[in-house]
Amino acid sequence: MRAKLVLFIVAGFLLWGIVDSVTSETSVTDEANQLEQTDLAPNFTLDSLTGERMSLTDFKGTPVMINFWASWCPPCRAEMPDMESFYQEADVVILAVNQTGSESSVQAVESFTEELGLTFPILLDEKGEAAALYNVQPLPTSVFVNREGEVHHVQVGAMNKEMMRRVLEEL
Repeated sequence: MRAKLVLFIVAGFLLWGIVDSVTSETSVTDEANQLEQTDLAPNFTLDSLTGERMSLTDFKGTPVMINFWASWCPPCRAEMPDMESFYQEADVVILAVNQTGSESSVQAVESFTEELGLTFPILLDEKGEAAALYNVQPLPTSVFVNREGEVHHVQVGAMNKEMMRRVLEEL
């Protein structure tokens, strides 16, 4: 069992490295369909793991990092500890939009967030509607929204805490 876990973690880091080397910090996979800097960020309303209904517009006036992810995605799993640390240290709202329709169950998402001790809101995108608004293809994808509700930065691929800090400073 331990060997399988180690193999899974190593495979995740290898995949993360491949994705990171293929994408740059401002990677855009399909220019025509991607949000541009200063576009108004599309609003969405989703339920959280705690049952609270949340909308992006609830946080206007505050920098927001929207992170599209799934628990089965190795790069997503790898960046979560850095996201939690970033959330604890920075003046930023993180909305972690889980691609719930691709998960085995909501309980799998709950177990994952408990295992990592995540305290930022986990939103359940059961039908992929929020991901479709943002034309999210590969996971993870993060979108940084400034205080005015405009898209500031789109990151395709995993981020580390230093990258997150750098983007927030630009907001």
